[in-house]
Amino acid sequence: MDWSELPPDLLGSILERLPVADHLRFGLVCSSWRSAAKSNLIAPAAQSPWLMLPFNPNTTSPSAKSSAQFYSLSERKVYRIPLPDPPVSDRLCIGSSHGWLIAADETSELHLLNPITGAQLPLPSITTFPFVEALRDRKGRVTSYNLYFGGDDDYFAPETFAPDQLRYFFYEKAVVSSDHTVMLIHNPLFKLAFARPGDEEWTMVDTPSSYWVDAVFSSSGRFCTLESTGRVEGWDLHGPLPTSAIVAPSLGYSDCSKYLVELPAGQLLQVRRWRDPVRLGCSWEPRPLHVEHTTTRVEVFELRLGRNGWAWIRVQKEGLTEFALFLGKSGSLCVSTRECPELKGNCVYFTDDGTWSFERCHNVVPDVGMFDLSDGRLKPCGGYDFQWFWPPPIWVTPTM
Repeated sequence: MDWSELPPDLLGSILERLPVADHLRFGLVCSSWRSAAKSNLIAPAAQSPWLMLPFNPNTTSPSAKSSAQFYSLSERKVYRIPLPDPPVSDRLCIGSSHGWLIAADETSELHLLNPITGAQLPLPSITTFPFVEALRDRKGRVTSYNLYFGGDDDYFAPETFAPDQLRYFFYEKAVVSSDHTVMLIHNPLFKLAFARPGDEEWTMVDTPSSYWVDAVFSSSGRFCTLESTGRVEGWDLHGPLPTSAIVAPSLGYSDCSKYLVELPAGQLLQVRRWRDPVRLGCSWEPRPLHVEHTTTRVEVFELRLGRNGWAWIRVQKEGLTEFALFLGKSGSLCVSTRECPELKGNCVYFTDDGTWSFERCHNVVPDVGMFDLSDGRLKPCGGYDFQWFWPPPIWVTPTM
C-alpha cells in the first residue's frame, strides 16, 4: 500500500486526533502528508501544556537567540522551535492563552506570537496610554519613556525608564481570547485595558479602587477578571463601551497570589498561593542558594450556589482528582487527567510570576514546581532542571 496516496479526508481525520508534536512530525513524512498538515490547522487533541524554557545567557549565535525551547511534560522532551524577529530571547512574556504568547520586545511594545506556526500580530503601542510618553532621537528611535502617576488635577514628576525597562514595571499579565482580543492588567495600580483586533490604541477600563490580579477568557465568551479580594466581574467588550456584571463575591483579602481557573464544565475556581523565603534544606530546588522564594501552600475554592446566593467554598483535599491546574504568568488552565493521563490529578503545576525586575529575572532561579493538594507537599515539575534564568518560564498550550 502506498501511504502517500491516502485520501485527504482520511488524512484530515487522522490529524484531528494528533497532539501538536505529532502534527508537526506528520508533515515530514511526504509531500502529500505535508500538504494535508498545512491545510488542516485545527484545534489539536487534548494535551498537556508545554513549558517555555529560559535561554542560555552565554549564547551568541543568532539562530539560538531566535529559537525557543519548550519542555513537553507528556514526552519529557525538549523541542527547539525557530521564531520570527524580534529575537525571542529579548522578549518578556507577560501572558499565554489559546496557543498565543503575549510578549514585550526590547522597546516594551507588545506582540502576539504563536510559537508553533510563527504567526505574529502587533498590539497597540504602549504610547497610546495617556500617562506614557516616549522620548525619541532624531531617527525616531525610542531613547526612554516617561511614566506619569498624577491625575488630571495633580502633578507628579514622571518616572523615567529605559526602553527595555518599562515592561518590567508596567505589564502585570495579559490574556487573549479566541478572536485575538487582549485583556491587559497593567500598572500603575493594577488596572485593566483591552484591545480588540484592528484597534490602534488601548482602551482603558475605569474601575476605581479595584486592583485586578488575574483574568481568564471563559467558555461564556467573555473575560472574567479577579480582583485582589477575590471578587470576579464578567466583561462584555462588544459594545462601544465595556460593561460588566459581578460574577462572584469577595473571598476576603490575604497576602498571597490569586488565580482564576475555569473547569471544563464552566465552574469557576479561585486558587490562592503562598510563597516564603527559601530556607536551608529546600533540597527539591535545582539550585537552593540562588532561589529567592518558593511556593509553600496552595488552597482552592469553588464558586457554588447556595441558599444565600453564590459563595466560594473550599475544595477538599481530594476534590480535584480528575484535574490538574496550571498557574503562572500564563492564563490559568485546568486539564483533564483522563484525557492527559501523564498528568497527576489533584495537583497544581506552577511557574514563577512574582514581581519582576531585570536583576531578579537574570539572577534568581524561577519558582517552578508541582503542589500536591492531597498531602500538601511540594515536588519537582516533570523532572526538568532549570540551568538558566531568563526569561521566566511560562506555560504554553501548543496549537496550530
